[in-house]
Amino acid sequence: LEVLQLLTCLNLSHNKLKSFTALDPLRLLKLLRVLDISNNEIGAHSIDTKDICVVPLYQTDEDVK
Repeated sequence: LEVLQLLTCLNLSHNKLKSFTALDPLRLLKLLRVLDISNNEIGAHSIDTKDICVVPLYQTDEDVK
């Protein structure tokens, strides 16, 4: 994971992710600004994620504590 610390953009679309908790480790990537989670199965309820695409992420110093 140390090598990924400089990652700023990550495409996780079409990975059959089923929950946002699967994304929790990404909080450690302090430089990550863009995360694409489109076309996944996130959520207990039927949520249409096909229209969710590139979403900029903004973190403050307080968010990463």
